[in-house]
Amino acid sequence: MFNKCLSGCGNEEEFENCWTSMITKYELENNGWFNRLYGLKQKWCTALSKGFFSARIRSSQRSESTNHAIGFNASLTTNLTEFYGIYKNTVKRWRRTEQQDEFNCSRAVPDTGFEMAGIMRHASEVYTLTLFKEFQKEFMKGIYASSKIVGDHDTTIIYMVTSPRGESSNEVIFDSSMKLITCDCLGFEEFGMLCYHSLRVLLINSVQKIPDYIKNRWAKTAKSEVWDKFGRVLSITSQAGKSIPWRHNITRKFYNLVLRSEDNEDAIKIIEESLQRDSLAIDSLSCTESVRMLSSGKSSSNILDPARSRTKGRGKRAKGHFEVSKKKRGGTSTSVQANEFGSKTPKPHLF
Repeated sequence: MFNKCLSGCGNEEEFENCWTSMITKYELENNGWFNRLYGLKQKWCTALSKGFFSARIRSSQRSESTNHAIGFNASLTTNLTEFYGIYKNTVKRWRRTEQQDEFNCSRAVPDTGFEMAGIMRHASEVYTLTLFKEFQKEFMKGIYASSKIVGDHDTTIIYMVTSPRGESSNEVIFDSSMKLITCDCLGFEEFGMLCYHSLRVLLINSVQKIPDYIKNRWAKTAKSEVWDKFGRVLSITSQAGKSIPWRHNITRKFYNLVLRSEDNEDAIKIIEESLQRDSLAIDSLSCTESVRMLSSGKSSSNILDPARSRTKGRGKRAKGHFEVSKKKRGGTSTSVQANEFGSKTPKPHLF
């Protein structure tokens, strides 16, 4: 029963009934630990936190999810050098997995047991493979769920959608003119994807595409959206730095275009003709820009500093310390002969 209170209740009323039944059954009315736990119910009960985005990760799973994502093989005896090697290998694994997933999303076709059309086809085009599997589960629940109209006003219709097994019912409000839909289960607010109650109503109204309820974090274009935001928000002074986001984004688009055209001779011919035409246009634009700069007196060549003049009284090179000290001692003439060994009596204190 406690597991149901933790994550098995759909709303606050169901949670309160389940909690009361558990406390009464096991006679826990005077238990201090359970009383303190009930006071913190907003932090651990999923039925009371559905209005916030959590990607369906419970607070008790955050540390486990982090450890699984990091995957460190360190121990208490791992020194700093070994830790740095483990960290580098972990980052490489992240990058490799990200590149593989991105390639699979751009090339692979989702596997379904039926022909994709309407909302399912649209979902396969915008969602990643992992999120499409989650969407497919919700879509199948929506097919087997039942619904009935409980109220309407102008273009707004209120539905009562019942789960496939008849366990629970949720109210869905749909505006057919604005394509706005809300569900009291708050599944979209919690996970960022429409719940099966909302999908059931969209199927009834023959909606062929998902309305504006697609989170960028779950879409295939999430990385390009990040690069666009990076280029708009981040202030980069150099022109070369400003073109980095655009270069990565346009390279990805052209690469996907080449992959789509490599098996079609007509498409290949179109791309080559377009490339040649665009190259000539860019060359012409570059020549026009050069002529404009010359006519305006501007030049792209680097202007060097003029040759420095030598002031009067200053030598070619400043003398060093040893040269100055030798000059004070009278120079280093080779005519002075060194004393012979033993010609000078050593000082007494040396013996």
